[in-house]
Amino acid sequence: MAQREDACHVKRRLTSRKTARSHVFPRVRATIRRWSGQAGIIKLFESGRTPGIKQILKEQTISQNNHLSRLLNLLGRTCLLPLYRRKLVRFQQSLKQARLEQEKIRTRILHFGAETAIGRDFGLGQIQNRQDFRRQLPIAEFDHFAPYIERVAAGETTALFPAHERVLTFVQTSATTGRPKILPVNKTWFRHYSNDWDVWGVKAYCDHGELMGMPIFQMSGVWNLGTTPGGFNIATISAMIERYQSPVIKVTYAIPSEIKRIPDVHARGYCMLRSTATQSLGLISTITPSSILQIGEWTARFGPQLVRDLAQGTLDPRLELPMDVRLRLAARVRRPQPELARKLERAICENGVLRPKDIWKPGMISCWLGGTVGYSSKRIPEQFGDVPLRDQGLLSSEGRHTIPLGDGIPYGPLAINSNYYEFIPAEETVTPTATVLEAHELEQDKLYRIIMTTYGGLYRYDIGDIVKCVGFMGEAPLIEFIQKDGSYCDLEGEKLSAFTVCQAVERAQEKSGLAISCFTVAPSLSPGERPRYGIVVETHEAGNQSQASDFLRAFDDDLRKHVYMYGVNRRNQLLDAACLVRIPTGAWRQYVAEKTSSNSSGDSQYKHKPLVADTEFINRLKIVDVWELSQCGTMLHVVPHRQARIAS
Repeated sequence: MAQREDACHVKRRLTSRKTARSHVFPRVRATIRRWSGQAGIIKLFESGRTPGIKQILKEQTISQNNHLSRLLNLLGRTCLLPLYRRKLVRFQQSLKQARLEQEKIRTRILHFGAETAIGRDFGLGQIQNRQDFRRQLPIAEFDHFAPYIERVAAGETTALFPAHERVLTFVQTSATTGRPKILPVNKTWFRHYSNDWDVWGVKAYCDHGELMGMPIFQMSGVWNLGTTPGGFNIATISAMIERYQSPVIKVTYAIPSEIKRIPDVHARGYCMLRSTATQSLGLISTITPSSILQIGEWTARFGPQLVRDLAQGTLDPRLELPMDVRLRLAARVRRPQPELARKLERAICENGVLRPKDIWKPGMISCWLGGTVGYSSKRIPEQFGDVPLRDQGLLSSEGRHTIPLGDGIPYGPLAINSNYYEFIPAEETVTPTATVLEAHELEQDKLYRIIMTTYGGLYRYDIGDIVKCVGFMGEAPLIEFIQKDGSYCDLEGEKLSAFTVCQAVERAQEKSGLAISCFTVAPSLSPGERPRYGIVVETHEAGNQSQASDFLRAFDDDLRKHVYMYGVNRRNQLLDAACLVRIPTGAWRQYVAEKTSSNSSGDSQYKHKPLVADTEFINRLKIVDVWELSQCGTMLHVVPHRQARIAS
């Protein structure tokens, strides 16, 4: 049965290619003939042979040729989108019969891994149905697969993959739940992963056709983090995506690749601004919204410097850059831009600071919008204006799990064609007797732990993500990421969650007028005092005492209302009201730099935690002062650092 399905799949692919050659390429030729000014490319088509995209773009760069941008937009709208739209249509049709699609993908994954070491150990070839699958394979975390992954890393690829399968690289996780781990990326897994990205991209570009051919501000991590004992490269997941990106997309990347080699985060940020300030950006893309907001920090910090360099066609000599990187970047930006410099200088004079929206008007910004990590995305319009935001979906180094299909929504249908999924109600623990559901069996508005089986050698893998079913599209659930399992803090039995904390902070900001882009809530414990929570913020985001007082009251009221045991503990005086712990401006960025330097994954991979259970977290910070409400909850006391009940 599986062989018949594979044969049909190959036949469809061959038919698809014939259709592309017979219908799409003539349209490409006709489109280019209508476009004057790209004579060299037209000659390639008129020579009688169909060139590859690399040949077409051999001597063209999007940042240097505005005509090429317009050409790619025309080609994309008339030729590429119609071709790739079929992937979107097939995906949307498959959602109508998600249950059948999930059964098919489970069978194919088991057949794929049957002749591997892990396949023989767990009898994958003997599994006939769902009951066999659940009986023979336990729900497991990373440590269960680590011995097999280590064998692959040493060169024994058949520990997880068939003998004919190619391993492309290893990716390092972002260490959300502990020390970084590495996972192998094999060709079959990556083909499905890329296909899901294609579906996401086609829908985004169909909705925003003006983005086609426009420069992309793509923030990604490091490709070469090291090598495994077997000689495989280790990279970040974002660097892997960029490396294997389609050439027609990669040519539109606005940031020169050499900038990633700059070690200092601020120098790297300035060079990103300097190299893209003259471009009309279409898409700004990175995983976390904090990286998007960091662009705003750089524009505010380097505004006058950017204006001066634009006016003179220079690259600030004070920047600490590798010499070869400096020479390459200086050659790119050597043309003075006096008109743009005057425009940005006027913006600084009018607003007191340069903002990203003074430089660009991007067509779309893509990052996480939901869950605890996506909390800060609500600050993006302040920096970039009224720009469409699109969630990237539930992504991890283990795979792409959802595909958002609209702007401004933090959820999307499950990636049912690439991985097989099971779910356990969030209130249950993972035991052999736990309730296990398939995708079509979920209930709307319920929380679940997500379990995945992938072509990457992971079977019934518990990644530790808590998700919410917000509805259905056909038979497929619409899934929203809520938080990592374990993102809780429990001082007196209240079991506070990161998601609840983010909601409370958001509503408290609306009531108080404070605008906090980055925070962490942590236990505040002092001898002889009742426990409480400290909300760690930078001084410039909490400088008004009246607003701070309103914020703390609103935060406390919100937790009392929405977390039953928190309200009980506050009434019983087992917990004190939360306080604001103020740290110096720029301290969060330094904290991120220290965290990312320890695992070499790059700051674009960092996920800031809004809630930590570490009782020593605050003690390790440099504290300016502590703002706390009086016992009656009406007045705000500012406790200087040396007198603070929170020791530093």
